[in-house]
Amino acid sequence: MIAVAVPPQRQPAQGGDKMRLGLFLTTLIGLAGASQISSAADATWIAVSTLENPACATQFGGPPGPTDWQVDIKGDTLTFMRQTTTKSSYTVDLKALQPDGSGRVVGKDDKNREFYVTFDPGSGARPFQVTNSITPCTTVFTPRT
Repeated sequence: MIAVAVPPQRQPAQGGDKMRLGLFLTTLIGLAGASQISSAADATWIAVSTLENPACATQFGGPPGPTDWQVDIKGDTLTFMRQTTTKSSYTVDLKALQPDGSGRVVGKDDKNREFYVTFDPGSGARPFQVTNSITPCTTVFTPRT
């Protein structure tokens, strides 16, 4: 008679094995999602723009008072468009924001001048500030309530 080695049978997954597998998969999915935290969720809202220093309005020819803007976040892109007859529109890429949603991103206007959009931590409809490369003025965009 010849002896043949038979490999041991794998035991069916036990409760602890299933839990470890579930924890591993949850962690893996969470880590994959963490790389996209800085992407803001899609959102649309109306914001009111006001100058931090009202003297900027007369000194630099800015708007005489608060102006309504439509703000759209789609993926990693923020677009804000003035809700007046001129319909000025600006777009910036949000990929440079920190994982908590804060930071400063750079855009270019229609004359190729840089402007800067600064966010505090958060996501979705929230205040942001806009400055530019040619004036010391800051415009604050606040969601309309």
